[in-house]
Amino acid sequence: MSGAKIFVLHKKDLIRIGAIALGAIVLLIVALVLLLSGGDRDVGPESRFIPGTYSSTILLYGEPLHVRVTVSENEILSVFLSDMSETHRVFYPLFEPRMEDLAVEVLRYQSAFISPQTDYPVTTGILQHAVISALEMASAPCCCDS
Repeated sequence: MSGAKIFVLHKKDLIRIGAIALGAIVLLIVALVLLLSGGDRDVGPESRFIPGTYSSTILLYGEPLHVRVTVSENEILSVFLSDMSETHRVFYPLFEPRMEDLAVEVLRYQSAFISPQTDYPVTTGILQHAVISALEMASAPCCCDS
């Protein structure tokens, strides 16, 4: 005679089995993502930028101020102001310190599309737009197969 079988499951065992199953699923998903995205790298290293120094100009009441960005193939190397005259320093004293702060952030995050924490959003925005313009000139063309 076969009777009803009773299984006793302990809460501790259920939690342990659930955690192991969840870990296995996450590990499987990560492995699949790494394997599927790894196939595109066999074609060759993709460059973000064309190496060099690129300049963007800000006109301040008719006088140019140049923001220069130096890049390698995959990295932003430096961001700085050049040709800052004494007139610029007197009438726009915030440009140099804001540029130094912005440069630190751009180099840290390797992008100009950041939200810098500053008390001077207009000055920082002007400089950030100039950095973005210089990086657009440095951007390597996208190679898309159609």
